Amino acid sequence: MFCITACFRKTLGFLRILLQKLTKWWNNDKYFIFSFLYIMAKINKIELNALNSDFCRFRSRITQSRKQDSTYFVSQISHFEKRYKRAGLQNNFAREIFALAGILRGIGVIDLPGILYSNLMKMSFLNNQVKEKYALQGLEYAREQGDSIHILARLVDLEKIYKKNKDTHNCVNMLFQEEKILESICKDYRSAKENYKTYSRKSSSLQKYEMELAKTRVDIAKVIIKNNPKLSKILLERARKTFKKAEREKEVEFVDMMLSEIKTVKD
Repeated sequence: MFCITACFRKTLGFLRILLQKLTKWWNNDKYFIFSFLYIMAKINKIELNALNSDFCRFRSRITQSRKQDSTYFVSQISHFEKRYKRAGLQNNFAREIFALAGILRGIGVIDLPGILYSNLMKMSFLNNQVKEKYALQGLEYAREQGDSIHILARLVDLEKIYKKNKDTHNCVNMLFQEEKILESICKDYRSAKENYKTYSRKSSSLQKYEMELAKTRVDIAKVIIKNNPKLSKILLERARKTFKKAEREKEVEFVDMMLSEIKTVKD
């Protein structure tokens, strides 16, 4: 069965390349161009059906398996991602793995949905509206699992999306939530590390999260400094303490400059 499917894919690939070359030779023939587009649409439909059929079998195997093999799962997701990409069907792949994440959550599979949500966040071709939908589901899942490091990752994803959309309100909201979860990670780093459900990446060091917390506080202060100078000052002083401890002189100087601006506004 695998051999037949592989040969079928190669035949479709050959036809696609042949048609593209023929188009260059007869690029002024409108009838040929119309025929080419029609045939390509048919090829894409056949290819999509074949891909969906293969992915359906993979999904059934995963959902019916009593013991989950993360290594096999990740390798198959990578395999299908390459196939969908070659066929120009990346959005279809994104929809498939998003749906699979929901199915796995529904049947109580713990680790695999997080792998899929993280994968979705790496897809640069997704528009912001779709990516926001996926990130919100990933955030909900991370909260269900009590995985503060992945909660942070999804909050950062959402912040970037809102920043691109110039949605200041939601962007600031994400920054405040990032500060809160970073405080939690730094306060109980051991628990955060133990609850970090990941396939390959290790968690960052405590020092790195402390530095990230300080930078997040500065970012919040930048946005609210005019409307809430009092809170900005508190956040900046906390950030300055972290930077001073880490001997980050440039950051200390920048914070001092911002603090002087607050003093000038008061005066």
